[in-house]
Amino acid sequence: MKRYRDKIVIVPLGDVDYFQINKLSTALSSRFGHSVDILQGIKVPNEAYDVIKGQYFSTMILQKLELLKASEKEKILGIIEDDIYSTRHHSLVSDADAVGGTALVSLFQLKQQFYGLPDDEKMIYQRLVKEATRVVGALFSIPYCRNPKCVMYNSSEMFDIDQKTEKFCDICKRTYMKVM
Repeated sequence: MKRYRDKIVIVPLGDVDYFQINKLSTALSSRFGHSVDILQGIKVPNEAYDVIKGQYFSTMILQKLELLKASEKEKILGIIEDDIYSTRHHSLVSDADAVGGTALVSLFQLKQQFYGLPDDEKMIYQRLVKEATRVVGALFSIPYCRNPKCVMYNSSEMFDIDQKTEKFCDICKRTYMKVM
C-alpha cells in the first residue's frame, strides 16, 4: 500500500501569471515544509459565474478543485484572476474549505488597479504570498490569529494584509508543528 505525504498543489485558473505561481510554490514549500506541485492551468468553470453579480461563486470552484485531488493528503490551492464571492461575503480575496482540503485566492482585489493606483507587481506578489499562506494554513488546521503581524491574522481590509508579515507568529508556528 502506497503511503501519501501531505502535499500542496497549486492550480492556476484562467490566465494567471506563471512566474508568480512558480515563486509562490517556492515560498509555500519553505513555509510549510512540504513539496508543492503546480498543475497545468485549467479553465475557470463557467457554471460558477454569476452573470448578475459579474463574479465567480467560490464554493463551486472549491468543489471543482476537490475533484483534482489525487489523495486525501493533498491540499489544493487555486489561484484566479477574477473576482469571487460566497454566500456570506459579496466579495472575497480568498476562501477555503478545510473539509475538502481546497482553497482559492483571487488576485482581483490584490492588484493596485482595483484601488485606482498604478500597477505594482511586487506588492501583488507579497499580498498573494500572505493570503495563500493564510488559507493553506487553515487547511492544515491552523486557526486564524489575533496578532495583526501574523500571517494567520484574518484581514478585513487590504491595509491589514499589507501590514502583516509573511511569517507565522510563535503561537501559530507551535500550532502547526503540533498538527504535523
